[in-house]
Amino acid sequence: MRAVVFGGADIKDYSFCKKYIENSFVVCCDSGMRHARALGIIPDAIVGDFDSADKETIDYFKAMNIPTVQLPTHKDETDMEIGAELAIQKGADELVIIGGIGSRLDHTMGNCNMLIRLCKEGKKAVLVNENNAVWVTDSRIELTGRKGNLVSFFPVGITAEGVTTENLEYPLENAVLSAENRLLAVSNVMLGEKAAVSVKKGMLYVMQCRD
Repeated sequence: MRAVVFGGADIKDYSFCKKYIENSFVVCCDSGMRHARALGIIPDAIVGDFDSADKETIDYFKAMNIPTVQLPTHKDETDMEIGAELAIQKGADELVIIGGIGSRLDHTMGNCNMLIRLCKEGKKAVLVNENNAVWVTDSRIELTGRKGNLVSFFPVGITAEGVTTENLEYPLENAVLSAENRLLAVSNVMLGEKAAVSVKKGMLYVMQCRD
């Protein structure tokens, strides 16, 4: 089952969301409720300490009796982490995290790091907004897009070994990527509608990005 987890980061153009929402279990985390309202959808669950959601939106969804998990303000996990865990408890093995890339770099990095844990748990997960899609892989990931789309990848931790690309303009074969050395994998280019990146040892952040 696929789940869409909405966080509170700003979204200017909602058109990219629509392909993910259909037939998905939808969780809104705190002010992520505003995105569900803007899209005209009713979430399956709401979680949060509600320190960032506006009262009007809270009251709007409260009237619908949607299952809601009220969280304390002081806790060891973010609302987004708890929302993702709730989706997994409901049976999700694929997670799409929307509203998790924003102006707060610490929140964005926290959500990127959450992808590491989800990967280790065997879950397929992507962090996405209008201009970016971010995955973490410890094996192989297939990418879909258009010829000319940009793809970048970085080691999770210090090194990733045995990195091989398919159908990218600047090929790598069994390469070692290290955070301590010159970066070799920024702004690679898709040669067609399909491409792939694999890693034998370690983990990779894989990103499709555009301006």
